[in-house]
Amino acid sequence: MRPAVLQAAIDLALRDQSGVEGGFWRSSDGVVAYAFPTYDGSGVKRDAPSAELERIAATAQRALDAAGTVTDVRPGLRESVVFAACPASQASDATAAWTLKRVPLMSATVLNQLLLSTSLLLAFVVLSGIWLGWTLSRWRRHNAELAAQLAHAERLATLGRVAAGMAHEIRNPIGTMRLKAENALAAAPAVREARVAGALEAVLAQTERLDALVSSLLALAQPFSVRRQAVDLFQWLGEQLHVHSEAADELGITLRLAIDRERFSAECGALDTVQMARALDNLLRNALAHCARGGVIEVGARTPQPQRLLLWVADDGEGVPVELRDSLFDPFIGHRPGGTGLGLSLVREIVHAHGGSIVLAPTTRGARFEMELPWRAS
Repeated sequence: MRPAVLQAAIDLALRDQSGVEGGFWRSSDGVVAYAFPTYDGSGVKRDAPSAELERIAATAQRALDAAGTVTDVRPGLRESVVFAACPASQASDATAAWTLKRVPLMSATVLNQLLLSTSLLLAFVVLSGIWLGWTLSRWRRHNAELAAQLAHAERLATLGRVAAGMAHEIRNPIGTMRLKAENALAAAPAVREARVAGALEAVLAQTERLDALVSSLLALAQPFSVRRQAVDLFQWLGEQLHVHSEAADELGITLRLAIDRERFSAECGALDTVQMARALDNLLRNALAHCARGGVIEVGARTPQPQRLLLWVADDGEGVPVELRDSLFDPFIGHRPGGTGLGLSLVREIVHAHGGSIVLAPTTRGARFEMELPWRAS
């Protein structure tokens, strides 16, 4: 079919199709006829869009190969181009008819407004991020300053409590020694020698108390060096109870060991027996001081989970007053007669040095201190 006939056919077909352009295409000659009757430019448009020629050829060839109509869409930012092609049934030389239409997605004004809005939003996000980063940095500095001030205040408060406790613990022995010495000096000659002997004995006793206080303070001030060694837990706990058995007998208190001997003889574990003996000694002294005649003190052990050991010292005495429970492990909190007020603080430090924890466990009667420790071979 001649190009003039094809041109007339496409002009007639598209004259009422607004925005649609099209033509005929041959595999040997390319575009042989083109029309865009509704083109809104000046003059008549007769040149096929060069930017779309490759897509036109591909769509037309697909239509010829499929012997039917095919469509294709090329998406874009501002517009999409819809291509369609089909074989020309009256042509005998592999000619395909094609059309394309540009479908606007948004106008340039809308696109520019969108770009402007997006740019403003991006700028706002960036500025907000900068402001947030500056605020967070300032907050961190302020928080660090507050933390430093709080730590300093806590240190001062702790130092004040320790100083007050030390003053109280030192003043009492000094007052006792002074009173004994004054009484001895003021005694009549007939009883002066006996009073002097009694005063010297009191001085020695109070000196031992002050020495125990200084030793406990030094122990708290120095880092604990844990030296673990394998231990037969049943035998070791029995030895700790034996140390206090005489004092317990004098007070009419029963010491009881709650532990599965066969199990702990077979299990392998290690502790610093010297340091833990100090911890148990303090807990047992507290229990003896607060347990009434006829009472029972229990020392026990079990493994709540693999490689963990739970030790406890429990008594059925008067228990710990509610107002002391939150600060029980602070220095100079205890009120055991003859104690330094540092025993539970020392116990806590020893347990922490082992990588464990100590708590005053809930109980219906008396006090129960539980120490959970790592339990494995050294």
